[in-house]
Amino acid sequence: MLEAFTQGLVLGFGVSVPFGPVNILILSYALKSFKSAFSVGLGAMSADILYLLLLSFGLLGFLNNDLVKQVLAVFGFVFLSYMAFCMLKSKAKALNFKEQKIQESTLKSFIKGFSLNLFNPYVIGFWLSVSLLFTQNNNPWTMIFGLLVAILIWIFSLSFFVGKFAYIFSAKVVLYINIVSALIIEYFALAMLYKTFIQ
Repeated sequence: MLEAFTQGLVLGFGVSVPFGPVNILILSYALKSFKSAFSVGLGAMSADILYLLLLSFGLLGFLNNDLVKQVLAVFGFVFLSYMAFCMLKSKAKALNFKEQKIQESTLKSFIKGFSLNLFNPYVIGFWLSVSLLFTQNNNPWTMIFGLLVAILIWIFSLSFFVGKFAYIFSAKVVLYINIVSALIIEYFALAMLYKTFIQ
């Protein structure tokens, strides 16, 4: 049982630590609001839980379809591009980030994180590819629990520590973070389309 939990932890950190769109968004939000950043992470994690439930009931198979993946890729591209645009558009506001609070509700932040993972074909691909790991394990639910614990630890740590040391980020650094974050997110958006339709 402990082995299954440890495997889940390792897998969870392996999934959550690499800097993809969700982590970039958490990082940007954490500079202004721990609650909003953590809500983004919880939203993304909720999409993971949804896919886990679908997987456990054998309902994820229909997503392993080229047409469905293409539709999700288009939705994902539009959503990520919109987020990148908003980051670039709000860069002027970031100059006074110490005096400003994040304007959106925690529910809206949660929905952003949830949508990011829900419309990401790579997330679906990940769950389809690791489904065999769960079925081959004697304690699949312990492994899943370990995976969710790892994701929760990561999103809390990233939100908390970036927020805690936000004072070291000057206005210029925040401006650069916004620009770089927008470019990275747009890269993921374009890469999603390229790998779905061209590669």
